[in-house]
Amino acid sequence: MRTLFAFLVLCLALFGVAKAQDPVEVVDGRSETPWADLSAWATRPAMQQAFAAARAYWRGQDEGYEEDVLVLDTAEGAFTQPGARQQAVLFVMSEWPRCCPKAGLAIVEDGKLVRNLAFVGLAQTLSSVADLDGDGHDELAFVGTFGMGGESSSYLTLAAFGAEGLVVRGGASIAHSTCGSGLEGAGSTAARVLALPGPAFRVERYTLASCEEGATWESAGDPEPLDLDAPSEDAYVDLPLK
Repeated sequence: MRTLFAFLVLCLALFGVAKAQDPVEVVDGRSETPWADLSAWATRPAMQQAFAAARAYWRGQDEGYEEDVLVLDTAEGAFTQPGARQQAVLFVMSEWPRCCPKAGLAIVEDGKLVRNLAFVGLAQTLSSVADLDGDGHDELAFVGTFGMGGESSSYLTLAAFGAEGLVVRGGASIAHSTCGSGLEGAGSTAARVLALPGPAFRVERYTLASCEEGATWESAGDPEPLDLDAPSEDAYVDLPLK
């Protein structure tokens, strides 16, 4: 009886380890994010405070600054403080030039602005990724898409607020499509990025050989390790909270 009990305990322990090591999906380039009206966020005091600081910063950086504020996406998690219930809000202050919008990220907790960043770069969607490095802080996944001449490409950026500041990894292409070009042989490729604690990343790649409605994604091979660009925070500027 004791032997059976010990065996069951061992099985449960091994199952728990295996479950804990299951990869977490960071982003799936095959998915399309449905549009949501987030205009109500722009009227909240915390966001008005974030916009005011961003406005002052960008006016100091660009004499030709033309403002067009838009809240793009939100995510929930514990981003700057373990156990906190926070909202991350992705926004743009100006979408011009198209290659390099003047963007921002606000972290809001209990209706108060607790972090406000300004950066230049493509980012239209935002999602929360459960803590990967064990510091109690959830990560943030940005996806930015740029298109021209009937082609479009999407890229992943992964950011985390750590004890030593913001850590940013990026450079992974997660989608490319020529379906808008009208050219013969047009199609799409996409990637699903997964993460294990550490973090360590791997990628599953897919192809869409036809642009016709109803075409299905097909696997382009076995999952493989993925190296994101070295951590960097140079492009992200902390703005004052008062």
